[in-house]
Amino acid sequence: MEPAKTIEIPSQRYGRYRVRSRLGAGGMAEVFLAEAVDENGDQVNIALKLMKQGSSQEAFADEADLMGLLSHPNLTKRLEVGEAFGRPFIAMEFLVGGDLREVMAAHRLKALELPVPMAVHVLIEVLKGLAYFHQATTRTGTALGLVHGDVNPANVFFSEAGEVKLGDFGVAKGHQGTVGPAEGVAAGKLHYLSPEQTRGEPMGPPSDLFSVGVMLHELVVGYHPFQVKGADPPSVMAAIRSAKLTLPSYVDRPIAAILARALAPDLKVRYRTAGEFAGDLFRYTLDAGLGRSPRDVQLWLEDVLGLLL
Repeated sequence: MEPAKTIEIPSQRYGRYRVRSRLGAGGMAEVFLAEAVDENGDQVNIALKLMKQGSSQEAFADEADLMGLLSHPNLTKRLEVGEAFGRPFIAMEFLVGGDLREVMAAHRLKALELPVPMAVHVLIEVLKGLAYFHQATTRTGTALGLVHGDVNPANVFFSEAGEVKLGDFGVAKGHQGTVGPAEGVAAGKLHYLSPEQTRGEPMGPPSDLFSVGVMLHELVVGYHPFQVKGADPPSVMAAIRSAKLTLPSYVDRPIAAILARALAPDLKVRYRTAGEFAGDLFRYTLDAGLGRSPRDVQLWLEDVLGLLL
């Protein structure tokens, strides 16, 4: 986990929550570790997401409302929404295992290869969450037609029980919406855009699946699939649009076939649904005998991050 940072807020008290440290920030909000007392009188940790001054209150409220509609084991859970000192907040479950970006960084720091069975397990769980997300409906059964639009390692979290959860729905759109460079993309997220996002074109579920394909390549191959000299956004986006995939010989043929389909620039070739993508990964784990469990995830995180879960 990142070290605690200075808390720049008007008070350490937000409703019934006591803020402890800053966990991170995005374009629209900051996230803090906070404490609360649950209905049993026990002290619990939560993640408190505070809207940044000057951000769109409507967009923040949309994210809060969306989290209230969604309920799935592989998606982060909203606990409460409110406002304090003029800043809206979303209280969410605190996932003590950190995020996939931190895990990847820990492997690089220790010069360790990320285990392929664990990588595949994590992304199957992400795809389970996306399958539900893409098919989510209102309480009356109307399809929401959602696209996440920001699938990347920083938004894949691990619970104390070894569960894998996809979070941060701040830029989620209905199908045919656009989330791209024109709206501002942080440097760490630019590399996970789909070709259609780089062109500012309408998105669908395959856009999110391309992002999962980029993560799969990074986890099992060890680097980004479309590397370019320098990191300037135009060069990165041009490489993503061309999506010329060259895989090293050490990649298993079944995984190579999955990557070729997940990272296809042609939407007619790319996976159309998260279930289809997850199904191919699951068959690979069965054929290779590589299945993993939440307990395996716990032990892995304890070993790599030094966490005691």
